Amino acid sequence: MVTSRLLDLGDEIVPFLEEHKHAVYDPEQVHKLESIISKISISTLENALVQWKENGELTLLDAALGISNYINRENDKEKFFFEIEKIRKSVWLELNDYLTPLEEVNILNRIIFDFNKLRGLETDYCKTEEFDLLHLLTSKKANTYSIASLYLIISELLGIEIKPVNIPKQNLLCYVMEADPFDPVTSNEIVFFLDPLSGQIYTHKDIENYLKKIDYIPYPIKIDANSGVAFIQKWLLELAKSEKENGFLEKEKALTRIAALLEEK
Repeated sequence: MVTSRLLDLGDEIVPFLEEHKHAVYDPEQVHKLESIISKISISTLENALVQWKENGELTLLDAALGISNYINRENDKEKFFFEIEKIRKSVWLELNDYLTPLEEVNILNRIIFDFNKLRGLETDYCKTEEFDLLHLLTSKKANTYSIASLYLIISELLGIEIKPVNIPKQNLLCYVMEADPFDPVTSNEIVFFLDPLSGQIYTHKDIENYLKKIDYIPYPIKIDANSGVAFIQKWLLELAKSEKENGFLEKEKALTRIAALLEEK
């Protein structure tokens, strides 16, 4: 009954549980407290992401904040928004209406990698913190999912047509032609692909060669841009692998379940 009541109180009770956990020396009680805190964190994340999906006015930034809070509840929300705004403003100052898609991406790459000195790391599933966008912004390094979320957030805030894309065994983004109501044939076509880990640009031919190399079937395949919801699902599933790698099997199952809840119909 006590556990049920604590779960009902939700996220606001977690700081008190954390404080009490550090004052308890009974391993069984510590385990129970950690289990309750974990369940509350999962519930908070689930509610945040389901509401995000259902509310068309919320941005990818809101979803990223929810994931960041799940990974590290001690993250500073104000610092999170401050760092994003700083990068957004730096990119915005260099944009104009006459830039080509490649020039826009070059500006993004320069601000992210040269000006802010951010660095992409190969995905290490033992390091859950590297899936946290705020960890990227403060430590200056994280894995491809954190950096991809930064590209997508800044692009969404500035109207740059960078979208997620589903390429087997890769986490790539793509630049799409801006929708033209007078030319539906060429609208939403992918111009090129982008590796968020390094800012490397890939052509359609590069991707075709890659698919041939891995013997991907069916081939040829029509590649379309994905939605922000699909990216969040992929991010959650990779985060679930990290939880599994660290021995948190219940968290892995919970994150996989939340990803399924976001399935687009």
